[in-house]
Amino acid sequence: MSRYSRQTMMRLATPRPGTLEALLLSQDQNLISITRPLLNPILENVSIPSQQERCSVEAAFWARGGAADYDQWGRIVEDRGWSYDGLLPHLKRPENHFGAGANPDQRGSIGPMRVTSVLESDPKRDYGLREPIRTAWKELGLEQNPNGDCGSLSGICELLENWDNGQRQPSNLAYSLQGVAVITGALVHKVLFIKGDGGSQIASAIILSDGRHFNARKEIILCAGTIRTPQLLMLSGIGSAEMLSKYDIPLVYNNPEVGRNYFENFAHFQGLPCDWAVNGGVPLHLLEPALRADAANGKLSDVSLLEPKRCHIETMVVCSPVGAPVPMDGSYIATSVMLLVPTSRGSVSIVSTSPDDAPAIDPNFYDTEFDRSALIYGTRRVTTALLGTSAGQAYIDSEGAPPGMEPLTMESSDADVDARIRMAGLSHAHSAGTAAMGKVIDTHLCVKGVKGLRVADASVFPVAIGGHPQATLYGVAERAAEMILRDQ
Repeated sequence: MSRYSRQTMMRLATPRPGTLEALLLSQDQNLISITRPLLNPILENVSIPSQQERCSVEAAFWARGGAADYDQWGRIVEDRGWSYDGLLPHLKRPENHFGAGANPDQRGSIGPMRVTSVLESDPKRDYGLREPIRTAWKELGLEQNPNGDCGSLSGICELLENWDNGQRQPSNLAYSLQGVAVITGALVHKVLFIKGDGGSQIASAIILSDGRHFNARKEIILCAGTIRTPQLLMLSGIGSAEMLSKYDIPLVYNNPEVGRNYFENFAHFQGLPCDWAVNGGVPLHLLEPALRADAANGKLSDVSLLEPKRCHIETMVVCSPVGAPVPMDGSYIATSVMLLVPTSRGSVSIVSTSPDDAPAIDPNFYDTEFDRSALIYGTRRVTTALLGTSAGQAYIDSEGAPPGMEPLTMESSDADVDARIRMAGLSHAHSAGTAAMGKVIDTHLCVKGVKGLRVADASVFPVAIGGHPQATLYGVAERAAEMILRDQ
């Protein structure tokens, strides 16, 4: 990536809807990019890549949520083990953090996952806009936070990654698979149950789509992700009795919450070489009426979002516009404004009894006044940082708008910004919540109503956790492993 000179004037670029996911998928030649249309599209051009198709290909950002996010999790499930302090040992355990020495109480140093900042990862990644972008944010009153991964997200934070020598570190390479039999090209159809004492249902085996059976010696652990885990539970007879009867699936346990509570870090991309993740809250004079309106309309209205320590949006200025139909010659940059704690909720449901049929996904993006207020505010804030500060004006000419739309400026109305988000908003492929703790699973990750079945993936999140989900997911996995070993 070439450096930028002070004389270079760059326009902001907005990628076409869906191109970020398409690019991520295309980086693995064994994956096929297939998208699922929205059932109730509020937005004009958004589609969602199935997690089954995304596999483990992701951007490799390592960003924990804020302590207040995890504490809300712990309060909801009434178990401090899922609060920030309770989960911290498990969040540290995977890390071999480049900054562990500066804050050993918060960061891990002996784990298998190398965590580093962008600049620290490779001296060639010294992007020319690093200092101008930081200066622009400081002109708006934000301060640099050297401990953005240590419970407090707020401020200008170094973007952290778990790349090692220019390569991703997927779990199957970072952690040893010695003694583990891995079966590829195998699609799980459902979990089988047997009757136990007192009529209890005990998970006993799984059956693959090709008919093969694998018996469980102790228990079965589902890690199929936010989309496939609820699908598997439903195909196995755990879900809404009304829906399962529609497909003549024998009922094992009636739980209408399976597949509900779907949420996603919905974002407005205006692309990913990047130094800073700038996190912050939305002013109360915007949040309070939004939450009141949501409560009046029967939508999720979480008053804990008004707490001073909560961060609602993340903004990144990216030195190369990933996937945008613009020249890759240094004349364009890109931005991302992402909801950290969305309140819109969607659902996942089966469409047949076949595991080969992708489930129906209704993400219900951008459905609450809270989400709309936060994204509009965040888009305005990054526009001001780039077009309304002396540091930004030294480099940025204007926004490169999508075809048929006017560029956003500091004078754009809320209606203009809202229309842009509806046209160009994207999934960050961070979906979670469809087997939520407290509703579908208990605090030991065991599926309610049956025995011998656990879930350990993003579907268990009862609430949205700020940052990016990868670091939190490794913490959940470490805690799951500890629980399983302890129960043995």
